[in-house]
Amino acid sequence: MRTLLLIPLLVLLGSVHGQHLDPDQQPYWTRYTFVEDSSVLIPLKGDYHVHFLQSGMWWTYMPPDHRIHGLPEKGLRLQPVFSNDLPMFQATPARGTEQPEVKVVVVREQDTMVVTLSTYYQGMGSLVNERCKKLDCTRRPPVVLPFRPGLYFPNGRSLYQDPESIGDPLTTSLTEQFDALWKKAMKEERVVPQLNTDTCQQEIVLPPDPEPNRTPMRDAWVLRSPYCGTHLVHFPLKGSRCTYTITFIPYSPGKDMDPVTLDTSALDDVNYWLDITEWPIGDHPARLVADGVEETFTLKLR
Repeated sequence: MRTLLLIPLLVLLGSVHGQHLDPDQQPYWTRYTFVEDSSVLIPLKGDYHVHFLQSGMWWTYMPPDHRIHGLPEKGLRLQPVFSNDLPMFQATPARGTEQPEVKVVVVREQDTMVVTLSTYYQGMGSLVNERCKKLDCTRRPPVVLPFRPGLYFPNGRSLYQDPESIGDPLTTSLTEQFDALWKKAMKEERVVPQLNTDTCQQEIVLPPDPEPNRTPMRDAWVLRSPYCGTHLVHFPLKGSRCTYTITFIPYSPGKDMDPVTLDTSALDDVNYWLDITEWPIGDHPARLVADGVEETFTLKLR
C-alpha cells in the first residue's frame, strides 16, 4: 500500500490546478481563436482539432520547411472565451514562441490550415499588443484567424505573400468585429479568464549510484513547463520496496512546505503519478531507502 505522509494525496490524472502565473498577462504569449471564413463573425463550426508545434535550435541554420511531418495525437484543449449568452468562441491556451519554427495547425474533417508563427518574420508578435492600445487588456484578446485550408501568417496573408505588408482585409474586418464584442464583454465582466490546463508527465531519472568513498553531486532534475496547469511525476521503484523523503528548501520566501514521504512497493507502483504542481521551486534534499539501503540526492525542481 502506498501512502503519503504529512500532506494529502495529490494524484489522479485529469485534476486541474491553477497556473502559477496568469497566461493572460504574459506579453509574449498569445492565444488563437478560429472563425468561419465569412464576412460576418461566426465561431468555427464542426469538430476541429488544434495543434501547436515548435521545433529547431537557435544556434543552427534551419532552411524554411513548411511541411507538417505528423501531428501529436492530442490537440490543444480549447477554452471558452465568453460567458453564456455571447457567441461560443473558443481559444487555445496561451503559447509563446521559444523556438525558431512555430506553427498552429487547425484540422477540420479533410481540411487543414497551417499558421506560421516563426520568429524569423518580424511583427508577428505585435498583433495583440497593437490591439491592446485600443482595448481593455486586463485580459489579452486572442488572435482571430478565419479558417482557410492552406498556409498562412497570423495577419491573414498567404504564406506566399509578403508577411510585412498590410494585413488581409477580411482578417482585419473580423478582428475589428471581434474586438467590439470583446470590449462589450470586458465592460460587462463576461470574459472568461484563461488558464493553461494541459497535463505534463515526467519520469524522474535518478542520478547514478555513488562510487565507494566518494560523495559526488547527485542531482535529479524536474523542469515544469509554464504551458501546463498540472504537472505529474513518477518516482522509479528501486528494489521490492522503497521510501522517498523530500525536504523542501524553496528559493522564494513564503513558499515553505512540510516534508513529503512517499512509500512504494512493486505491488502498487504501476501507473502511479504524483501531482507536484504546487511544489515550490528549489534544490530539495531527498533521501531514498530501497530494501534497507539508503542513498541521498538533490531534487532540483524548476
